[in-house]
Amino acid sequence: MEMENKNQKRFVLVHGLCHGAWSWYKVKPILEAASHTVTAVNLAASGINTTRLEEIQTLEDYCKPLLDVLSSADEEKVVLVAHSMGGISAAFAADIFPHKISAIVFVTSFMPDTTNPPAYVFKNMMASISEQDWLDTVLGSYGRTDHPEVEPEV
Repeated sequence: MEMENKNQKRFVLVHGLCHGAWSWYKVKPILEAASHTVTAVNLAASGINTTRLEEIQTLEDYCKPLLDVLSSADEEKVVLVAHSMGGISAAFAADIFPHKISAIVFVTSFMPDTTNPPAYVFKNMMASISEQDWLDTVLGSYGRTDHPEVEPEV
């Protein structure tokens, strides 16, 4: 879709962990009222996405809905807006589709650096959280032994 005005942008909104596209319910209409095109994605097993948790074995599996949006988009560049853990998904997508991204906005979000592997930020965050802070949160892999479990380093 070709934008009529060069000031109009196409925004793709990426939610944080344990959220969905619904979390952008106040932002989306504001951007649309300014004549921008907006897509709020539901990452795998999030919001109304029906992917089962057991089907998500990799970051690529989790990001598939975002990758699908970017792969189906025309050649118009998009502005990715990521919240919280959505920053990891946005950075991952930008690595795969750099030619389709004009900018990434990290809103109180994880933002990988350009020196370390993408997992570096996440690993440091995991190490900084005490066992008590995890409450009843369980991190692990579902039913596959070829992907090691992710455990907080406490």
